[in-house]
Amino acid sequence: REPVPAPARFPEATEGLALPGAIPANVLADDAAALKRLGYSPEEIEDALAQELPLAGEAAARAHFAKWLSDKGDSGDVVPMAASWDLPVSDTANADGHDPLQWANLSRPDGWTKVSHYLALGCISAREMYSRSLDRKNHTGVVHRLLWREWHRLNAIHWGRRLFWLQGPGRIERPWTSEPSLVEAWKLGKTGVPYIDACMRELRQTGWLAYKGRKTAGHFLVFDLGVDWRVGAYHYEEVLLDYDVAMNYGNWVTVAKVDKPRSWGEAPEDTALDHTDLTWKLGAERANDPAGAYIRRWVPELKEVDDRFVHTPWEMSAEDMQRCGCVVGERYPQPITGALTLVTEALGDSHPGAVEAPGKVEAPAA
Repeated sequence: REPVPAPARFPEATEGLALPGAIPANVLADDAAALKRLGYSPEEIEDALAQELPLAGEAAARAHFAKWLSDKGDSGDVVPMAASWDLPVSDTANADGHDPLQWANLSRPDGWTKVSHYLALGCISAREMYSRSLDRKNHTGVVHRLLWREWHRLNAIHWGRRLFWLQGPGRIERPWTSEPSLVEAWKLGKTGVPYIDACMRELRQTGWLAYKGRKTAGHFLVFDLGVDWRVGAYHYEEVLLDYDVAMNYGNWVTVAKVDKPRSWGEAPEDTALDHTDLTWKLGAERANDPAGAYIRRWVPELKEVDDRFVHTPWEMSAEDMQRCGCVVGERYPQPITGALTLVTEALGDSHPGAVEAPGKVEAPAA
């Protein structure tokens, strides 16, 4: 059916209603006062108020989606991806002509509809997005994203509190750490791995991160630092504007590979922290963004680094570092993983994921 029309008016508020713990209206009307009441420091408040945030509310959500329909509802013919071996794409990604699922946006850091924060807060409904995009070329892509949102809700209902267990729904036992120095470096984007740092800094500053960034940064925390996946889930819960309990924890158990029991014959979990999979993921990022535009935007320490080294600054010689004004270990951290050798585009077809049986396609951030 069509979405239900918005009400013309709301019931009058009850006069003099005093609820336990309610924040006074005068405090809520002042962002700085509200943040102070919630326990944030003056420095955190100043930083928060300096950010550019999207307009809030139903009218803003509808205007945002209307603009997206106008700009991108019918556009987006196939955009070649230099590397897609680390992305859950279907055959339509490389088809001739229009790709109705618009897989190419998964390889870019700017997302697609970017309406997830409005969905999470109820400013626009999935039914309305379905209805308003029905006659557009990219309707199938919109529906695909919405279906995964609904799938995660059903998944959360099915597993209940097991979704939040360390062992996950799959009851996977694995050694974990919660080493504060590792966690803090990851949260602040100071791991010395440029793409990961760019992702975490964008997340911290804006409250949003594209699909690939969320999954790669999460995989890095779990399989390259060995940190308890729930630490990452807690952090995303704290900073994401589009936080949704079912999608957040559903995606994290999937990233951590604790979402289901491992089948006989599956490769054992990478618990040796040898960073093999990371070199594939970062290699794909380098192939898709060879000049490191995304990294330069969020990691200004690397702004003047030569294109050859922006993804791997540890490969610079002392002369290279002096020339660009970025000495690794001083202005920018040494990689917390140790030096990595990224996989090149030429080896993409030999990525293990390219020959595995197809699995479920995970839901991108909208």
